[in-house]
Amino acid sequence: MMAIRLIYLISLFFLGCSSSDDSGGGGNPDNGEGNGNGGNTAITLSDFNKNYAFVESDSKVKDRNFYWTTLVENNATIKASIENNEDLSAFLESAKQRLNDINNQSNATAAQYADALKFSDNERIAISTAVKEVVQDNASDFISFSNAHIGPSGAFIQFAEVTNVDRLQQLIVEEMLLGINQIINTYAAGEDPLYPIIDSVSFDVNSAQYKLLLKNLVSDLNNNSSQYKLFYEPFLNFALGVMAINDRDEAGRYFPMQKSVNQPTYNNLQNISWNDFDYSVIVVLGDSPNSSGDLPNISLGGMARADHGVTLYNQGKAPLIAFCGGHLTPVHTMYSEAIEMKKYVIDKYNIPENRILVDPHSRHTTTNLRNIGRQFFRYGIPIDKKAIVSTSKTHSEYVASSGYLSRCQREMNHVPLELHERLSDFDIEFTSKVEVLHLDSSDPLDP
Repeated sequence: MMAIRLIYLISLFFLGCSSSDDSGGGGNPDNGEGNGNGGNTAITLSDFNKNYAFVESDSKVKDRNFYWTTLVENNATIKASIENNEDLSAFLESAKQRLNDINNQSNATAAQYADALKFSDNERIAISTAVKEVVQDNASDFISFSNAHIGPSGAFIQFAEVTNVDRLQQLIVEEMLLGINQIINTYAAGEDPLYPIIDSVSFDVNSAQYKLLLKNLVSDLNNNSSQYKLFYEPFLNFALGVMAINDRDEAGRYFPMQKSVNQPTYNNLQNISWNDFDYSVIVVLGDSPNSSGDLPNISLGGMARADHGVTLYNQGKAPLIAFCGGHLTPVHTMYSEAIEMKKYVIDKYNIPENRILVDPHSRHTTTNLRNIGRQFFRYGIPIDKKAIVSTSKTHSEYVASSGYLSRCQREMNHVPLELHERLSDFDIEFTSKVEVLHLDSSDPLDP
């Protein structure tokens, strides 16, 4: 029956689309007209609010990658409207059955576990259509929900211009389903991610050891399946489980940073006289310890970049210095580039800890500038005041290149900064763009 219903929903979906609209909904997704019993679906989404308090679950990795699920599970009205939808409930029962079937299959391979416990293309379309119907039937509730969380959190800011709440929720769910599938493809099936050297599965997925780990995970999930009330829970929990098996908890580390690694600086921001400085922050990009002569925790290049950043700081260019770089090489290293550079400059130069920010998550030059920009917006650092990005000569040339900007757009769907004047071979002025706030589950180790 579920298969028949899915086919029916898919046919409705395609019949409802004009030939020029590939947005996934019927007609113009942003025309401001409501179609359901819930009333008008038009919405002008509330703006980002730096004082927004994030809702938390028992999984920081989930909160960072799939914040919508955390919000839904903490809102009784929204949760009930989704639980009570006939089509989404039918999908949930189908997903539970698949979980049970693969649990009972003898000697299942990693690929078979992955295929059984992710969303097919047709299922993603049908779920999106069902979500649209739920929102249309409960429009006022979802508008309130969106203006309380979706807008002010900034976590979905790439959808801020959408003017229909049903389309807004569809886009969020569609992105979520793709993110869950990507995690399963990478950390269950062993498919290569975009950057396989640093982001790949930690095991030989064909080994008996890994198949046993997956079997035990699926058995636990199946034993708890009666607790699942929302359509995404079986597959989401499998995705989070395979990340845990692979020790891939990077996304959840240190959060909330205002209360951990950045607490001294965050608490001191109110005491800074920003007008006394030409720039807000000196941002030093990280460098992995993977060359001859590097220490296990910090590279020679990282030290050189930190030294130059401190020179700018001691010249009074900015009241703060920030270091970027996550846990990269060797794979599963205990050291974050940013935190090790912070320790280095405190030990060598006695820089006060409350003048240093760290981004201990970013894994690429693209996300270096995205993540530090998030701190600018969330911490209330003046956005209209230029900052300095400082790194090695060749790295600085890359940041200023069209190739870097194109890579940002391709991999993150936005360019995180606007570059201004070059100050030296190592330093460029920049300002951050608000698009950096969007949480991106396509990069699950640093969304």
